[in-house]
Amino acid sequence: MKNFTLVLIVLLLSATGVFSQNLSVQSYDPPIPVNGAPDWGLNLVVSNTEPLGMPGGIYRASTNMLYVAVPDTNAIAGKCIVLYASSNNGTNWVILNSISPATIVPKVKMVRSGLDSVYCFFLYGTTVYSWNIINNNMQPFTAYVNIRDFDAEASSTGSLYLIVDLNTNNDIRLYGSSNGGAVWAGAVFLSSTGASPKWYKSGMGDTLLIAYHGVLIQPDTATSAIRTVRYRESAPGTLTLVGAFATPLAAGVTRMEFKPVLNGSNAWLFFTTGTTGNIDLNCMVSTNNGVAFGTAFTVNSVPGRDEYWFDAKHWNSGVDVIYYSDSLQAGPPTNITDKLMYCSASNTTPSTFLAPTQISQNPPGWSLINYKPSIIEYLNVSGDLAPIWVGITGSSKKLYMNRLFATKIRNNETEVPAKYFLGQNYPNPFNPTTKINFAIPKSGLVTIKVYDIAGREMAEIVNQVLTSGSYTADFDGAILSSGAYFYKITSGNFTETKKMLLIR
Repeated sequence: MKNFTLVLIVLLLSATGVFSQNLSVQSYDPPIPVNGAPDWGLNLVVSNTEPLGMPGGIYRASTNMLYVAVPDTNAIAGKCIVLYASSNNGTNWVILNSISPATIVPKVKMVRSGLDSVYCFFLYGTTVYSWNIINNNMQPFTAYVNIRDFDAEASSTGSLYLIVDLNTNNDIRLYGSSNGGAVWAGAVFLSSTGASPKWYKSGMGDTLLIAYHGVLIQPDTATSAIRTVRYRESAPGTLTLVGAFATPLAAGVTRMEFKPVLNGSNAWLFFTTGTTGNIDLNCMVSTNNGVAFGTAFTVNSVPGRDEYWFDAKHWNSGVDVIYYSDSLQAGPPTNITDKLMYCSASNTTPSTFLAPTQISQNPPGWSLINYKPSIIEYLNVSGDLAPIWVGITGSSKKLYMNRLFATKIRNNETEVPAKYFLGQNYPNPFNPTTKINFAIPKSGLVTIKVYDIAGREMAEIVNQVLTSGSYTADFDGAILSSGAYFYKITSGNFTETKKMLLIR
């Protein structure tokens, strides 16, 4: 391994013991490649080692970059977090940066602000840090340094918001920063009897829906009530209470996991119930911005299997959910017994979840480390997402990802084409699906994008590295209105545009 140059900042932690070491960021040039499967219908390897905490990821559309932060002391000796990046939608990954010294980081959270800055929040010891991975500026949150849990979000104004659960008592407090985490202000005292706070910024504005364990039952916090409340950004770095506190889930039932999602007027509150052998993923839906939730129901529960370890995020027109489905089999897990599943619901029918599909060929691995799967949303491509999860291959565990829309490209033949080609979509006119044939004579990055007559990008059909060959791509225009559109292919120096007509 080549020697790398230490750059940027060194911060002194205020915690004692191992956490009093100097915390620093290391950048890598040239990058270190991590091999991934060449076929987008297969799982892609992000990291060849098992994480020691919960990874997080984000997609930055302006540069077509995927970022995944992995709590890991094994990928590079002496590091606690390794930042992976991919410019070709997961086909290949490089180690972009890392943080030292080595210790176990239980959780990271990645957010992207409306100013296109990307931040990684993480808990180092009992101190929360915000790390701008674009300029490598790292800042400690110093208002409280004895923190048990946290969650973070970013707004359209570029402001950052942090919710912290204190170790010294059961206080939950909110803070905002309008300057990238350099200064945190606007303190809001949320609760003195709370734990495990989680919040979600609306997909259609700067309103935050908060869910947390309230009126705690000790020592079993998981049986406590789940309370919700909303705050809205009234000025950069400042949150204002919207409406009243509510208790959609009363105490007395074990709920090891829960998470809110807010998208316009719809809100979803996901949670698990039961114990091993009888764990179900449940949901409650609100159609009035999270003011009141309807009756709870199970999300694609299968008798004889446990559904747990989930993540949920909004997409342009609804909500996506991924979760583990475990058969509790005797012996090692297989691709049949243990699965990572995906389903979704739309904004128009928020309580109706489509039948689940399996997205893992490498069965998910369970561990006391608590590395739950995570969703990376492609919000510039309606309905597309890239789940990341820890899967098993042989006797080892690795971090995998897959992109759901990637499976909609088919290689038609093995013979190498003589030249580039873009075919006319068929059928044309179409409603709402159509197919596009194309060919590339040499391997490279291929993009096919859809534009309206004003030249505005409306959808991205293909954006990945492909080997030479002839392909068919499926396009679903369900999100588009009737009219004429143009689709454009770009590969190397080749570009071509054709017209298609959507008639409903």
